[in-house]
Amino acid sequence: MVRNWTRRAAIGTGLLTGVAGGALWVWKKRRLADLKAGSELVETDRGTVEVARRGSGPPVLVLHGDPGGYDQSRLFGEALFGDDVEIIAPSRPGYLRTPLADNKSPSEQAALFVALLDELDIEQTVVAGVSGGGPAALHLAAEYPDRVSGLILVSAVTIEIDERSFDIGNPLIDPILTSTPVLDLRTGLFVLLRRFAPERLVTLDHRMMSTLEGDELAEYVEFVAATSDHRQQELEMISSLLPASARIEGTLNDQYWFRQLPLADYKTIECPVLVLHGEFDAAVPISHAEFVTERLSNADLHRLEADHLIGVGPDADNAKQDVQAFIHSIESPGEP
Repeated sequence: MVRNWTRRAAIGTGLLTGVAGGALWVWKKRRLADLKAGSELVETDRGTVEVARRGSGPPVLVLHGDPGGYDQSRLFGEALFGDDVEIIAPSRPGYLRTPLADNKSPSEQAALFVALLDELDIEQTVVAGVSGGGPAALHLAAEYPDRVSGLILVSAVTIEIDERSFDIGNPLIDPILTSTPVLDLRTGLFVLLRRFAPERLVTLDHRMMSTLEGDELAEYVEFVAATSDHRQQELEMISSLLPASARIEGTLNDQYWFRQLPLADYKTIECPVLVLHGEFDAAVPISHAEFVTERLSNADLHRLEADHLIGVGPDADNAKQDVQAFIHSIESPGEP
């Protein structure tokens, strides 16, 4: 009897695992198809770039963080810039359908995005570097000043940071943690939480990204969870990390280069610069914002009552107003 029960339990567990695995496979296939449908591939002199374009008006090139992709660039752009600009939202090298190829370093990525601007017939643009997109944005402004009318750094990485999500360099552990089956398993857990326990997922997200603790953290999370547009935006932002297996190559590449920053002479950047950073940012400490602001002659640092995701939370409206005022100042210099 016990033997039969054990056998049935094993069969049942295997069936459940198979069903869960099958459901995840279907979700991943559908997710990748949706991502493909939402973007186009542009061939440049330096390689292929996946990009999405939204809106009309002056162009803004938005460079996403890590992990990310064009979907994250678009989400940040739409959240911060409003409806009066055209969002140019690429996937950086190693993310989604943009190959890593020979565009690994921040300088090489900057050159790739200049080539993209050439193909899109855009002479000059505001560039926004979000989180891990900061280094490439800084190199763009430093090395191609005639192509950048203004620079916005949002929770941006600017100096050395050891942001290892995986045990990079360990010949035994790293290949396991970064393998597609393991990454898909992690993706599945996020998908389940997003569907069945979204408030729990929001809480976990801010615990990782905030230096707040105890009641202060609880109040912050409660605001986000109870404000429908903030909660929805955060859940969409979490989705822009998934599936992890389609973003892992770029993530590992970024983590390698982050440990060698800074690689550009920030003092050479002459365009107007807006630096937005949360006081409670645990993912990228505000010291990154302070460092770059001290070295730029034309930079304005805005400290926000926020963690890493400045687009949600009690101070999110101030972030949007700051960004839109900066864009207006670029378009109409000298006007109040």
